[in-house]
Amino acid sequence: MESSSAGKQLPSLERSITLPGAVALVVGGVVGAGIFVLVEKIAAQAGAAIWLSFVTAIAVSLVGVLPLIQLAGALPRAGAGYLFASRLLSPFWGVMTSFWVVLGGASSTAVVSLTLGVYVQGYLGAAAPVSVIAAGILLLFYVVYLFGVRLAISLQLLMAVQFVSALLLYGVFGLFQADWSADAAVRPALLPPHGATPFLMSVLLAYSTCMGFQVVGELGEEIRNARRTIPLALCIGGALVASLYILVGTVYVALPAPDPIEAARRPLSDSAALFLPPAAVRFIDFGALTAGLTSLNAAAIALPRELFAQARDGMLPAPLARISARTHAPQHAVTVYFLFVAVLLLSGLGVNFFGCAAAIGILAITSALGLAAMRLPARYPAYYARAYITFPRPLLAACAVATVLFSMGFAVVVAIEEPGVLALYAAWTVLAAACYRSHVSGFTARDWDRLRAIPGSDEQDPPAG
Repeated sequence: MESSSAGKQLPSLERSITLPGAVALVVGGVVGAGIFVLVEKIAAQAGAAIWLSFVTAIAVSLVGVLPLIQLAGALPRAGAGYLFASRLLSPFWGVMTSFWVVLGGASSTAVVSLTLGVYVQGYLGAAAPVSVIAAGILLLFYVVYLFGVRLAISLQLLMAVQFVSALLLYGVFGLFQADWSADAAVRPALLPPHGATPFLMSVLLAYSTCMGFQVVGELGEEIRNARRTIPLALCIGGALVASLYILVGTVYVALPAPDPIEAARRPLSDSAALFLPPAAVRFIDFGALTAGLTSLNAAAIALPRELFAQARDGMLPAPLARISARTHAPQHAVTVYFLFVAVLLLSGLGVNFFGCAAAIGILAITSALGLAAMRLPARYPAYYARAYITFPRPLLAACAVATVLFSMGFAVVVAIEEPGVLALYAAWTVLAAACYRSHVSGFTARDWDRLRAIPGSDEQDPPAG
């Protein structure tokens, strides 16, 4: 956004996110409450090989993260899903990808809101319906965004520190509670003790806790020194997530099993109660809440930038690209995103449905980014050459093929388990295609030329003060 006809400079996105904030976005966007809730189910399938389940799941996730590191290190921009797909694939696929990302991201926010609603209801003994509590949590975060990105990132950092500390507290102290001798049954196993099928199931469950790395890429024009910061945040955040998962999982299976009825709802807290004082257990229990909140916060900060990026290109109504002079954020896009999540919450669909819809959206952007990264060296060689990290083209091509194949396989699983999710995406795709055709029908040669240019800027001076 440059200047108006009157010569006044219009508000623009503000680079207020530093490396710690970017790492908090990565860690919070990935971890969520998943490890706190799913560790018992993963352990039941993998046994003492749970560490191997997490290593395998993280390795699969890495295949999707490498293209993002490449793209964000070369072209950090707002609305990564739309921008990368539109410039490196085609404008049509940019719009399709962006719509899929918004639906998947809103579904993820709905999952977290409903899960937190259940958690808060049990934690506080509230009598209000879960949907009402979930809507209240959503409204609370929307109010936070009325004060700008700085406050939201500060909260993200504080909450991430809290739940990371909770996981470290459990993992480090738990290491001293198990017998790690060579003949102990609890020692980490090199082979899955229950066979291949349960192990594969454990990997799928572990992989569900490794999604969400892409959120930091949506904020390329709001991160300082973004070409360097985003790749570093992904590397640091990914290493931290991997370490925490392997530590917590290994300790969990090495300790006596907690009460199975209670552990179905809060397995990590019940396991911690076996060796930690009540205050520490409450701290870990609270970590599940803050972890879920960071996941919601990360998605709600980042995903409205998809709407902003489309509107900036003329693919959505212009007001969605308007930047607030007070918050330096696309406030209209944020409002529309929250309203969309509220509609999903009011639909009455369940957590499992939204969970599958969220996974499809994440895999859609992962596939699009893989294909886009594969074309980056040829389409924009100068940007590729100056990227903070450059991966060889064969590696990018291998990542693209792997992510597309994995996404197709997961879509088959969803078609069997939750066919309504694919029906929703089919209807959503028709809507996206109609929106695209409507907006490009009046495009001139100059408009199409604009879609070949890279909007925004790589860097700008940090704000004063």
